[in-house]
Amino acid sequence: MEQFNSATYKKQTAFQEFTHSCLGKIIILLVIVCFLLFIAAITRPSESMIRWQMEDNIHECIQGSDSIQSDVIDDYVSNIGRIITHADTAQTNRDLWQTYQQLNNLKVYNHTFYRTAYIVNNLHPEGIRVGLGIFGIVIPTVKYTDLLMNTGAVRGDYGKRLIRDVVVPDKDLGENPNVQPYHYQGNPDD
Repeated sequence: MEQFNSATYKKQTAFQEFTHSCLGKIIILLVIVCFLLFIAAITRPSESMIRWQMEDNIHECIQGSDSIQSDVIDDYVSNIGRIITHADTAQTNRDLWQTYQQLNNLKVYNHTFYRTAYIVNNLHPEGIRVGLGIFGIVIPTVKYTDLLMNTGAVRGDYGKRLIRDVVVPDKDLGENPNVQPYHYQGNPDD
């Protein structure tokens, strides 16, 4: 057995013991999270900035709606690009923009550490989230399918009969069986 050698043993400081303990790690993590939440609360974008950025992103969404998008990843990539770019409003079709303004309503909701933007229309009466503002930036999540851009009948041919006439086949299916009402009279074996 080896003997304890006090010359090679180095005692830990109180700070080292605190940072290596489970309680110390939890407290350090909570301090970091509280600091990030404080930074998020003071850098939360204003409501006017959210509105301006989201209208800019919707301009870009309307301008880019004529291209063929193959999957959801195209929407995500275009939304990431919209964070750092601005729309050329002169290229937006005025009729489409007026239709957007008539049929859609942009609402901004305040939260403690961030703000969210919702589009409310007849397709989404409860609203659908199209933007998130946190840490001083606005992150768009708008897709062209979120916007209501035309009105009209969802299903055509309202005068059309739902139940069509029964088609009788040409071949003979036989006679109908003689079906009579059945009344239970108990078990005949008892």
